[in-house]
Amino acid sequence: MTDTLLNDSQFVDAAALQKLTPRTFSCDSKFLYEGDSRFDSTSYSAEAWRAIEAIESVPGFRSTVGELCGTIWHPVQNQARSNFKRIYVDKEHGVPFLGSREMFFLPLRAEKFLSKKIPKLQDLMVPESWLLISRSGTVGNVLYVNKILSKHALTDDAIRIQPTKVLGGYLYALLASKFGQPLVTTGGYGSTISHLEPKHISSIPVPLVDGKIQQMIHDKIIQAYERRDEANTLLDEADAELHRVMGVEPFDGSDVEYFGNAQEVKAFEIDSTELSERFDATNHVPLVRSAVHKLQMAKYPLTTLGRKCSEITIPFRFKRNYATQEQGIPYLLPAQLGLFRPYGQKAIAASQVRENPKYLLRQGQVLLTTDGTVGRVHLVTRRMHNSFGSNNMARIWDAHTDMGFVYAFLATPFGKLQVCREIYGGVVDHINEPHITSVQIPDIPPAEQRHVGDTVREAFELRDQANDLEDEAIGQIERLIENAGRP
Repeated sequence: MTDTLLNDSQFVDAAALQKLTPRTFSCDSKFLYEGDSRFDSTSYSAEAWRAIEAIESVPGFRSTVGELCGTIWHPVQNQARSNFKRIYVDKEHGVPFLGSREMFFLPLRAEKFLSKKIPKLQDLMVPESWLLISRSGTVGNVLYVNKILSKHALTDDAIRIQPTKVLGGYLYALLASKFGQPLVTTGGYGSTISHLEPKHISSIPVPLVDGKIQQMIHDKIIQAYERRDEANTLLDEADAELHRVMGVEPFDGSDVEYFGNAQEVKAFEIDSTELSERFDATNHVPLVRSAVHKLQMAKYPLTTLGRKCSEITIPFRFKRNYATQEQGIPYLLPAQLGLFRPYGQKAIAASQVRENPKYLLRQGQVLLTTDGTVGRVHLVTRRMHNSFGSNNMARIWDAHTDMGFVYAFLATPFGKLQVCREIYGGVVDHINEPHITSVQIPDIPPAEQRHVGDTVREAFELRDQANDLEDEAIGQIERLIENAGRP
């Protein structure tokens, strides 16, 4: 079988294509019969075979995920997806619902709520201490169900795993490791959107090492998720403190100033002097106007983000020269903002970093996505410091303004609605620097800003600590497997 790779899906001419060395490997025909009788080479990746060989070299008892877990399933594996039709309601009458990507967000804030009267709602609830694996689109990301997550209805695009004869944290670390990930993803199918099924997970081999070591790895994963729960709680507290300091209640749909009876038709009017040469109706929906009106009733006068922050920049586009994780600098993409862990992170060649030092992120900066999914916001943390940042993220900074406070404000509807109002572009959404500098923000005294900012920074430090612990646990199981095969 041959698996030829082109870097970054770039177009190459015929001469360059001939110079490429194909990656080849062989496998016994029995694997075709024992598996799904598939003939696509990606189903028999060399990484997966190397992972199996490495795991099988670990001395002691060995089992499989299927033998160690009571349940491995997803709600629509044996029935039509239409049986899980989602009926959305308001927050007061529903159960918070998370999609396959939203499950990995920090803070964990549901934007949709499912009716409690949905017949099979309980099938979307996952008990605490179970594992989840994303099974559609971006497949293979592993998640441990903690206290906060267990209170949400979760998408059917996640495989549910109930550890019974193995510690959940230990199994999590294996599946998230460089040995587990190829085995999880190699069973994926689908020409446009990748998918996984429970049978692809149940046959994964699991080395059962010394019980004390298993417990140590498990404990680190549990501690990591406890810190993530605590970080989530702190960010909720920071949001509540922000609104208390501003002296205004959170903005919601009931605050929108529609014309007439909004229950019948959501209409609005606008003066011709306010068009600003924009004739697209979405630019003039009174969400922003209503949000700013509510802010004007707060304790403090409004200023602009451009006056509060001396640095608001969007770097120029650049050609990306990728490298291995060991030889490069971590590269942060807009899609990874908001995730409690930057899954699938790439690395930029160190030579390119030396040529473009302005793309390096600095601890304390606020990042704001400017292309694609506009308005996602994040604070640069200790672990992100000196990473190479995409040009599709604005950098916001000021030495005299509390950046934790700026993050908290931009994460609210008051901030996000103002940012997203200026979106332009027919296919891919964009905003520019003037759209960010013009965002109106309360001119709150520094001491009051710090009340909010300190809580935000504490939350993100807990996020970093959680990732430190998870790295330690995953590294420990990877070293065990690697050293087992050495003489």
